[in-house]
Amino acid sequence: MADNDKEMCRKAAVECIELARVTTDPIKKEVLLTRAQEWLKLAYANNDAEFGRLIAGLNEGQMTGASIQHQPMQQQQSKTKPDSKS
Repeated sequence: MADNDKEMCRKAAVECIELARVTTDPIKKEVLLTRAQEWLKLAYANNDAEFGRLIAGLNEGQMTGASIQHQPMQQQQSKTKPDSKS
């Protein structure tokens, strides 16, 4: 893998870590840190064959949704005080 590709992978890992630091959602934090680890594995792959194997594993995980758990979105409703001017 070219050095500029490795640098791109390292930058993507840093971005995932930074996002994980600011999120308060534990599930999102876990997903982001897992992604950061995957980017670092790619950045430090020893050869093109290992890189290809890692990419295939990453793609397979994304296709099956194994590493991301979807939860229903909850909507907050605001409560209003009754109008006492009537």
